[in-house]
Amino acid sequence: MLSAVGAVDYVKDVLPIMKERCWKCHSNEESVKGNLALDDFDEVRDFQIGPYNIIRPGNPEESGFLEQLKLPPGDSDFMPRKGDPLPESEIKLIEKWIAEGAIVDAKKPSEKEAAFMAGGKAPVEDEKLKFHTWTNTEGRTIEARFVRFVDNGVTVVMRDGKSYVVPMEKLSGDSQALAKRLAGVE
Repeated sequence: MLSAVGAVDYVKDVLPIMKERCWKCHSNEESVKGNLALDDFDEVRDFQIGPYNIIRPGNPEESGFLEQLKLPPGDSDFMPRKGDPLPESEIKLIEKWIAEGAIVDAKKPSEKEAAFMAGGKAPVEDEKLKFHTWTNTEGRTIEARFVRFVDNGVTVVMRDGKSYVVPMEKLSGDSQALAKRLAGVE
């Protein structure tokens, strides 16, 4: 089933597992829960894979995505929440994919994927992928990563992986400007 000797391919090897086990809750075809659309390759590559994200390339032990698949079915964080546990062989394949760098498309790698594939470190994350300090109109601050602009709000992800949509009118002027800059709508 592996696409190349010793290499796990997301599209050929991992995506079919996701389609069978995770699609109802994590695809644009069905519904997107937890801001995780497994069929949106750019979304997965840019916002789900990274040193502080749910899929940590080269580090399956620290990847929350894999951790949730390995939990016992009764655990509140177990995935797939409304399904049977994945067979051990599928979990091992996903674990191997993450250990090999969690490359989404080896034929068209991003800059950081190409660097990882070449044995180097990924380049410094761009500003969208960094954690920023966000301030609300009451002066309270949080540290979170920008995800996207949605319906006059901004979706952010905290370091613990929880995401929130914050209405623009509840953000300070500086945080509104940051959101617009990161969304490219200045």
